[in-house]
Amino acid sequence: MDERKLTDTECTLYGTKSCALLNMQDCDKCPLKGRVADPAIHDDLRLFCTLQPEGTVAQLFESKTCTLCKNEPKGTPTSFAVFDMAHTEPKNLAKRKWLSRQETGFMVPLQFACCSKCRRRILLQSYLPLITPIVLSLIALPFVMTERFAQTMRQAAGWLPFAVVVAAIVGGYGVGKLLSHLYKRKCEADMYIDVRTHPFVSAMTEKGWRPLFNDRSAHLAFTKQRINRGLGTAPRAVYDLPDYETPAAEDKITD
Repeated sequence: MDERKLTDTECTLYGTKSCALLNMQDCDKCPLKGRVADPAIHDDLRLFCTLQPEGTVAQLFESKTCTLCKNEPKGTPTSFAVFDMAHTEPKNLAKRKWLSRQETGFMVPLQFACCSKCRRRILLQSYLPLITPIVLSLIALPFVMTERFAQTMRQAAGWLPFAVVVAAIVGGYGVGKLLSHLYKRKCEADMYIDVRTHPFVSAMTEKGWRPLFNDRSAHLAFTKQRINRGLGTAPRAVYDLPDYETPAAEDKITD
């Protein structure tokens, strides 16, 4: 793992806790490169720290066991399930836009250390409404394409073969949604298949955070390597640094 390439000693954030919290890893990739940093950035990042639940978001990706398993023994993480949350604070962020181009305040990726079993369950539950129509339409197609059955249906109504395929797709989607719901209820006994029910997400909600996408489904992206650049990706130790203190050589944050 390479040390961060912090080379812009002229930057007013260089060597500060704010720089470590931004965790851009490389000055050349920092959005503030070549600009005079707004002093209010420090205040915004102090606010970001106060809006963190106990343990901070870092506890999710630093966990050595699966954070989605409910029961012991918990699985060994093999990937990360990423769930984005946003906060309306700071109110004046839209004027500076140094964190985000969105019309919101802070945005942070929650990176849940996830075992292969939990990942497989989440993906299956998500894909069932799509898989079931495909399966049923593949079952219906041989009947529609077989001359004997097709001719019988055409004699009854010329549009009937087409209607059978459409019914298989529409009905399959309904069946898939039902199976997805039942499978979700089954899995909830030993895992957080819907991350919105996770205690940490509840703690974030109490702090004023909301899912970035406010709909009925939890949008998750899976990645083998965690996101290690940007706000909300810094290790837990960074949050404990005193303001404006340059980390000691042995404490430098690495990829």
